[in-house]
Amino acid sequence: MQKITLIAAAALTAASASAQYTCDPTVETVLAKGKVSQVMPIELDEGAVAKFEAQGANVTSAAPNDADNNLWVWQNAGVNTMDAGDASYPGVGDQMDGYASFIVGTQGWSGAGYNVAGNGVNTEWWNADTRFHLAYMSPGTAPASIAIIVADGADMGSQPAKVALGDAFNDNGAVFPAVGPKANDDWQGIDISFSDLKKLFPTFDWKAVKEWKGNILSFLGGGIAGQAFAFDAIYYYQLGDGSGINGISADGAEWVVTANTVNVAGANGIELYNLGGQLVKKTAGTTLGLSNLAKGVYVAKSGNQAKKIVVK
Repeated sequence: MQKITLIAAAALTAASASAQYTCDPTVETVLAKGKVSQVMPIELDEGAVAKFEAQGANVTSAAPNDADNNLWVWQNAGVNTMDAGDASYPGVGDQMDGYASFIVGTQGWSGAGYNVAGNGVNTEWWNADTRFHLAYMSPGTAPASIAIIVADGADMGSQPAKVALGDAFNDNGAVFPAVGPKANDDWQGIDISFSDLKKLFPTFDWKAVKEWKGNILSFLGGGIAGQAFAFDAIYYYQLGDGSGINGISADGAEWVVTANTVNVAGANGIELYNLGGQLVKKTAGTTLGLSNLAKGVYVAKSGNQAKKIVVK
């Protein structure tokens, strides 16, 4: 397996099933949604990072750094399944910091992954409302389908979400649903929440932990040699106060809060966050215990409803 870091200087027709996940890929589109509290860049230019920081977002990089985090191109019989492609076009928002570009090799399949090792990255802020953003284009003939594999960290117990750009991707009989149209010569974007990824790929389990390790993003470009695609503006982010909750409302749910428990009638699970957006405790049932917690203010979340909780 050879490590290569592919960072060079340098009409949307989505089907109705995937159109809801497509977007203008520029950073301004995300900033217009409201306050961004957390950003984890994988491929993101310095100007975009600075705009998030100016809004007050906490930035934790998972980008290649030639130390712990790397982009690995997978091999078959010792030969790379992809090569570096043309990255001379302007990136998203006409930035010239560079982006990742690939050409499918001659091995009958192709794959690569952004791998996080060493001390890992802190994903304690990840929850169902966390969002995944990616921009893509083709500087040549594009694959009919590109597989996108989100948060594949087997050693952490993390189970990935698997989706596709273009046609649904068939991986030896396993079909990944499409979330965006086929790549063309313009930058397009997808922006999708973890909860929607889980609806599309039900086994998705991202793991909110202090030191997450694994392929934070990997992808398959098909097996037709010479086809090309490029990625830019790849990042995870959180809207709101850090807990992924934009406004606190318990309307429509029956909440009972005591000194020791939170109960939500009919809930399919309850999560408890501190005000820094970190998951503190969760249950798959209708009752969450509050014992052994530090005094302070928390946010309990069940489905689309949330409630502030004070532990005394």
